Amino acid sequence: MNDEILVLSAPMYMEDRHCGYCKGSKQDHWALESWSKKNKRATSVTIGMSVEQMTCQQYDILMNKGFRRSGTFLYKPDLLRNCCRLYTIRTTLDQMKVAKQHRQVLNRFVRAISDETDEKSKGNGKTNKKFSMKSIIEAEKSSSRFHTHFEPAAFTNEKYQLYKKYQVAVHNDKESDVTPASFKRFLCDTPFPQREVDGTKQHFETLNTWVKQWPQRPTMTNRRVGPTHECYYLDEKLIAISVMDFLPSGVSSVYFIWDPDYAHLSLGTLSGLRELQMCQELALGYYYLGYYIDDCQKMKYKGQFGGEILDVCSGIYYPLDKVKKYIRNGRFFAINQEKSNSAELVNMSEQVFGDNAQTYSDSKQALKQLSERYSVGEPTRKSLALPDVVPGVHSFSEILECENRDRFPTEIMSRTRKWTVHEAAGEAKWFTHNGHANTDPTKVKKSGAGNYNWGRPGDELEDDNEWETVHMFGKSGRRNSNHSQHEMSLRMLNEQLDNSLFSEAL
Repeated sequence: MNDEILVLSAPMYMEDRHCGYCKGSKQDHWALESWSKKNKRATSVTIGMSVEQMTCQQYDILMNKGFRRSGTFLYKPDLLRNCCRLYTIRTTLDQMKVAKQHRQVLNRFVRAISDETDEKSKGNGKTNKKFSMKSIIEAEKSSSRFHTHFEPAAFTNEKYQLYKKYQVAVHNDKESDVTPASFKRFLCDTPFPQREVDGTKQHFETLNTWVKQWPQRPTMTNRRVGPTHECYYLDEKLIAISVMDFLPSGVSSVYFIWDPDYAHLSLGTLSGLRELQMCQELALGYYYLGYYIDDCQKMKYKGQFGGEILDVCSGIYYPLDKVKKYIRNGRFFAINQEKSNSAELVNMSEQVFGDNAQTYSDSKQALKQLSERYSVGEPTRKSLALPDVVPGVHSFSEILECENRDRFPTEIMSRTRKWTVHEAAGEAKWFTHNGHANTDPTKVKKSGAGNYNWGRPGDELEDDNEWETVHMFGKSGRRNSNHSQHEMSLRMLNEQLDNSLFSEAL
């Protein structure tokens, strides 16, 4: 199969009383003031799917639409109905304001890895040198005691043992629950093609030598794209592992593991500062810190790195300090694009998504028209079905408008109960219906057993009942519709989300 074909399971809409962030304890868990009248209990609400195959470029596009991955599980929160507002956050070194705490962390680590034997100069915490973020590079370059090693995101017993020690000591996991399989599933398994997982010798040589060659910058004509582990060694002992996805638009921090014996070095904060510096020195683009939650202390600290958060409705990032007042107390924001160039951004979330907003009635009316047009009757509500209106997902009224403009085929499956279009890349779209997923199909064909095939004109379509042709991101391919899907429960996902990005109290 062409490894550039995106293959994923039917999206699931999942609710759970357990939230990995607020633990379901928030009294004020509403996305909007008007929703407080609903008197609904706090729940974690996620749209998720298992991914069989996906390139780093495809993931980059989806991540910039609010998705994240956990192993091979792709998910995004319903920002209206979820108890917490999880905003994708990214930053650059230029957007960050260095705080006293950052200086202390860097200076402490520089002293810890120094080859000096003068304990007095190491211990008094004072230095005559003017502070510079580049001091960490200078210290690493001259140190014979500390180094890091970039390598593919693969399992080793050494890495697993550190992960187990960290999970038990820092997150109070039961030792019996921290298995090699859980480590592999969470931090080694990926949906990416093997060529991206393995990388090349040149990719890793560049990453593993840039500090020693600094300030000379390496040639990045063939830069690393793929899942990566950076292992930290002090006096030849593995003390930390940074799990990252190197993507076309930047570096995404996935997880950070550190040895509890070295808690005094604040390695989580240090890793963020180092990786920001790396992104700038190697011109890697943005540094993605995962999700930012304004009313969750273990996730709010990411704002200390500066940056911008994603408006899922427009796909535009806004400086955190400019939208801060709109997201206080865990509120949802959506910026009015018609006034986005004004001196002050205008939040229109209540007008569009408030309890009495016209968006909901428009969507119901559009659904009725679509149902009548294709003679499918009113869709049956299922517990895993998406609501009619979800921020960042096209509503039925938008789908109807697209259909009226012939922006996608008029020959839609007669058995379709409910389907939703999502923007992907350029003109490409992906939509779900009856458990299938596809991108911008230009031809739809029903096979004899009620399965459906998709492809561009001229593509050879299969009528084999066990196969479906899937067209995604400009490529065609097929997958076995009976192929067993990897399943991850929402509770397992939330248990993983219990752990913050840098996993330490700042």
